[in-house]
Amino acid sequence: MPKKILLVDDDAGVHFIITPILTKEGYIVISAKHGEQGLQLALEQRPDLIILDVIMPGIKGRDLCTKMKGYEVLKKTPIVFLTAKDSDDDIKAELDAGAVTHLTKPIDSAQLTAVVKGILG
Repeated sequence: MPKKILLVDDDAGVHFIITPILTKEGYIVISAKHGEQGLQLALEQRPDLIILDVIMPGIKGRDLCTKMKGYEVLKKTPIVFLTAKDSDDDIKAELDAGAVTHLTKPIDSAQLTAVVKGILG
């Protein structure tokens, strides 16, 4: 059974780049354009991994991560931040919110694939 990945990012270009990379690796990619939609899809679809942007309209990525971790069904779901924000403070805040790791935009396809495979096996 293919693993499901939820990609939450308000930038359509990110979805355009990342979805084919992950699909080619055999993953099913579910897309959300904002945090509220991401939370709804996460609860409905129960993805194996969630990739989040930080800066989005409505609920921000870190707040969404914290909120997701508050749901029993999402508590153990690994969350990876994919964002242009890459200061030490930003990365610490993401990890404190419950993320397992941080990737910096623009993303290298080999790095993305390696991180996802490392988490999902």
